[in-house]
Amino acid sequence: MTARKRRVAGDRVEAVAWSRYGMRARFRGVLRPGWCRLQSRFLIVGMAAAAEPGGGTRVALTGGVRVPGRAALLPGAGRELRRAMDRLARELGL
Repeated sequence: MTARKRRVAGDRVEAVAWSRYGMRARFRGVLRPGWCRLQSRFLIVGMAAAAEPGGGTRVALTGGVRVPGRAALLPGAGRELRRAMDRLARELGL
């Protein structure tokens, strides 16, 4: 997935993401030091990062499929989230 920031106003952010299959999603969310939550019509993603005692950074990533009109998230984003974490680890040389 590729994402681009479109607009930032205070702690509010808008972004657009494209999948390798050509699907697009417009995300709106909150971006604050150490964490970010983004939500589109059908997806929700949360990211956080914190310094580890003794050096390093702990990163967390979660998400799911959102069904409008339902209170619950459905599973389904796990594989893409694992791939994103693997790409991050490769880019950092971990």
